[in-house]
Amino acid sequence: GALLFAQTAPPQQEQYNGAPPPPPPPDQNGSQDQYGPQDQGAPPPDQGAPQGQPLSPEELGQMVAPIALYPDALVAQILAASTYPTQVVEADRWVQSQGNVPPEQLGAAANGQNWDPSVKALVVFPSVLAQMDKNIQWTTDLGNAYYNQPDDVMSAVQAMRARAQAAGTLHDTPQQQVSDTGGNIVIVPANPQVVYVPVYNPWGVYGTPIGVYPGYYYGPPAGVYFGTGLAIGFGVGIGIGIWSHWGWGWHSWHPDWDHR
Repeated sequence: GALLFAQTAPPQQEQYNGAPPPPPPPDQNGSQDQYGPQDQGAPPPDQGAPQGQPLSPEELGQMVAPIALYPDALVAQILAASTYPTQVVEADRWVQSQGNVPPEQLGAAANGQNWDPSVKALVVFPSVLAQMDKNIQWTTDLGNAYYNQPDDVMSAVQAMRARAQAAGTLHDTPQQQVSDTGGNIVIVPANPQVVYVPVYNPWGVYGTPIGVYPGYYYGPPAGVYFGTGLAIGFGVGIGIGIWSHWGWGWHSWHPDWDHR
């Protein structure tokens, strides 16, 4: 398996069963969630999503480009959560409906939802959930690829990191540390208790520009700081210590780069 997470089995693929995905929320600042709280009944049954021809390394690289430069644990959470696209949509709308509740209260409420642990973990990162919801077809495609070709997807993440490193755009910053461990490029927060979500143009940060993933919308959120001449910016740091006691918290997620 490509992920190490003690309390859940390998992700099972969940699909929309042929129904079109619900539309993403409007891209408005501070707007009320027009969809309201979601029904938190049992999620749709998990089912495999066999694909036709395996995706090529180039296709997978294009697919993982938007997340390949995220910290390792966040990549692990996103890959697992992408196999539950309906729950990702529900979680994003739910987070929007919560307003500015204290983190501890939000964590307790999320813990009670009938979602996969990976989806609960992303509640800590609302901008990531919103991007996955807004690009729900990409999320679904990523989940299919990870379900069918987990080792190839992990290799694609490493290949894109190597491209960014060669292009000079991936390196240590005050927000994150980049290291080479056994031939794998590892990205971790500079402060283990504070996580910054990188913001970058996924089609231009890897040196030679790559094609835009069909239908993918990229728009940097407000409040992102890009240093002079830097291709990767960061928003406000998210303190994760308060979430650590939940079984699905940050410190439970680790990509298993060596077994792919």
